[in-house]
Amino acid sequence: MEEHKIDAAFTVTLNLDGTITTTLHPADENTRRQATTYDIYGCSKELVSDIEGQLLADRIARTLAPLFQPKDEAADLREKLLSALSDRGIETPKS
Repeated sequence: MEEHKIDAAFTVTLNLDGTITTTLHPADENTRRQATTYDIYGCSKELVSDIEGQLLADRIARTLAPLFQPKDEAADLREKLLSALSDRGIETPKS
């Protein structure tokens, strides 16, 4: 008995007019069965959930990344000094 590599398959097409079309692929030597409407619904729902999770993880990583960056205390001090001098109207050389 030959082992199928794909359970079911369908294609989602984004049309130029903004509509979406799904095409069911028939069962063949590589595909065990034809996809159903429920397969399309379930896969789409799972994709949305995965993408939302990835977006959330990315937002958290971008928020936390600066907290783990090593601070350049010398540059920080320089900026504070230049800002204080500027507030007092003292010109400083540009670097």
